[in-house]
Amino acid sequence: MKMKKAEIDELTRSGVVYFNSKLEMLEDLSCKMYRMDKLTSLWCHFHDYFQIWYVSKGEFLHTIGGQQYRITKGNLFVVPPFTVHRVESPPEQEVEIWGCEFLPAFINERFDDPAGEQFFFDVSYLTYFAHAENATSNQLIFDGVRDNRIRGLMQEMFGEYERRAPFFQIVLKAHLLLLLSIIIRQVNGELVQAGFEKSEKYRDTMTKVIEYIQKNAHEDIKLEDVCAMSNLSKSTFCSLFKEWTGKTFNRYLIDLRISNALRLLQHPSLTVTDVCFAAGFNEVSYFCRIFKNYTGISPNQFRKQAASKRPQN
Repeated sequence: MKMKKAEIDELTRSGVVYFNSKLEMLEDLSCKMYRMDKLTSLWCHFHDYFQIWYVSKGEFLHTIGGQQYRITKGNLFVVPPFTVHRVESPPEQEVEIWGCEFLPAFINERFDDPAGEQFFFDVSYLTYFAHAENATSNQLIFDGVRDNRIRGLMQEMFGEYERRAPFFQIVLKAHLLLLLSIIIRQVNGELVQAGFEKSEKYRDTMTKVIEYIQKNAHEDIKLEDVCAMSNLSKSTFCSLFKEWTGKTFNRYLIDLRISNALRLLQHPSLTVTDVCFAAGFNEVSYFCRIFKNYTGISPNQFRKQAASKRPQN
C-alpha cells in the first residue's frame, strides 16, 4: 500500500500525474466525497489514497492494470493507492459520478503505524482492495437492490460531507465501512454463498449443541462429549463452533458459567462455594480468580454490591 519516494519521482518524471492527499483532502479529515456531472479525460495518474467511483449516469473508458473497461451506468470500481490508471471520455458525454476517496487511516489509524502489527479487525475491509491484481473490483455490477443501496449510501455520504454537521466524521466512516462490506461481499460472492450453504448444513446440529450446553453448563461438559454428540471431528467441530458463536468452545462455556454465577450470587441463601459448583466450576479458588478477571471484583464484593442495591422491605 506504500510506495517509496524514489518510485514516485520516477513515475512523475515519466509524465504520470501524482495526486497527493495533502492537497486533495481537508487538513483534519482523510476522506473526501464529491459528485461529478462532467468528466475530463485523465491520462495516466496515481494517488496515495483509495478511490471509489460509482456511476449513475453516462459511460467512459477506464484503464487499470493493463486492462481497459467500459464503465457504464450502475458500475462501480475501486482503485487502490499508488495504482496507475487513466480515464477517457468524450467531452460531450453526460455523466453523474459519485466519488469517495480516503486514506487507510480513515478506517483505522493503526494503518499509519509502520511498526504496528497489521492483524486487526478493520484490516479485513481493505486487504482485498490493496492489491491491483484483484481485477474483480475494477468493474462491479450490482443487482437492483444492491445498486439502489450503493447509490443511496454514496448520496448520504456526500450529504454528510457537504453539510459537515457535528459528528459527521463518525457517520461518514460508518457509511464507508458499510459500503466496503457490500463491495467485499459482491467480489467474494462464491465464498459468501459457500459460507451460507455451510451454515445451513450444520444449523440443526449446532443449534442442538448450543441448547445442550446452555441447559447443562453446571455439569462437567467436555469437548469430546459435544464432538461425539454432533458426530463431528474435533477440528471440524471447533471450527464450526467458532464460526457459529464467535467464541471458542472453552470461552463460550466459561462465559456462560460466569453469567449464571452473576445471577446466582444475588440469592442471599447461597454461599460463594454453592454458587461455584452450581455454575459448573469445580474449584472455588479457580472460580474466584476467573470471576475477578471478568468483573474486576471478587464474588463476595459483587454480592455486597448486589445486596446494597436490593430494595429494602
